[in-house]
Amino acid sequence: MRVVELSNSDNWQSIYSTNVNAVQVPMQNGGYLNSPIPEILVPFVLDKFILAVSVDTDVPSGSTWRFAGYINQKISTGLVVGGNQDATTSQGKPLFLDQINLILFNKISTSYGVSVKVPKWFTRAAVNVWEYTGVDDTSEEILLGQEFANINFKLDQLLNG
Repeated sequence: MRVVELSNSDNWQSIYSTNVNAVQVPMQNGGYLNSPIPEILVPFVLDKFILAVSVDTDVPSGSTWRFAGYINQKISTGLVVGGNQDATTSQGKPLFLDQINLILFNKISTSYGVSVKVPKWFTRAAVNVWEYTGVDDTSEEILLGQEFANINFKLDQLLNG
């Protein structure tokens, strides 16, 4: 059974790219303090549930730091609290530096938004997001339907065989 063809580059489309710098705030002693990079919101609604995300930043040479933050799925609920009507799913998916992170979001709504939250000490973050545009047969209904068909087939074999 073919579920998805992730290795086919024709099935991926770049949908968002940004390079964000921390804001330097002057201090009284003449130095600067970096204000953390705020949550990076992808400015449109998505309806594909398989994404690829890369995050790049400046890491000191010799550093083994690999964690790049989290990507969060935001669902519109229609509930409004404090002027915000989007709910964020409770588990952000971790991202790792200098690699393409494959993200499989739950299909709990027809559309959603995403945001990327990088660690507060990042002074720069380059974020790229691609969406999978190929055939996506990963929905629970399809997978459960296939499992149900397999169980029925095996039961028929046991009862009639």
